[in-house]
Amino acid sequence: MTSPDFMYPQPTDDELAAQQPYTAALGLGSHAHEASHRSASHKHSSGRSPASPNAETVHDGASPAGANRPQLGKVALVLTIVAAGLSLLGSIVLGATIGPSEAEFGYYFTDAPSWYQNLAIALAGLQVLCAALGVTGLIMGIVSAATGRSRTQGIVAIAIAIFAPLISFGAFLVLSFTFA
Repeated sequence: MTSPDFMYPQPTDDELAAQQPYTAALGLGSHAHEASHRSASHKHSSGRSPASPNAETVHDGASPAGANRPQLGKVALVLTIVAAGLSLLGSIVLGATIGPSEAEFGYYFTDAPSWYQNLAIALAGLQVLCAALGVTGLIMGIVSAATGRSRTQGIVAIAIAIFAPLISFGAFLVLSFTFA
């Protein structure tokens, strides 16, 4: 659409569409981008002409830039949810059992049964694993939110990664002193 005011001409719809970035997930974007990826070396699966917007091309396994954009925020969200859930579960189990164990066997694990020592070591290892997953999810969430790759999921992942350790440690403290 051009402006009727010829002193300030406006770009046409085709020119504006050619300036838009290519979005592989929706199949939207510039026709110039699609045309730039079509060349004589690409094989067409149908007999249609290369100028046809519905022509299917084989890209030799290479995906267009940004084809997996929404995946980063979703992966960050899943990582932080898994880390938060496992961390909270480990804190609840250890917090609920450490109080009675200290009351029965003393403040050191040397007098506790070996199964409880192994359980405590495994749950501490689980907390370290959850911390690593949480930090990874936090970094991925920051990158996702900063670059616009599913920004909402990235922001939620950041919030979960920040608050989950506080909630988990709080649950551990409350349960360890409650059952003491």
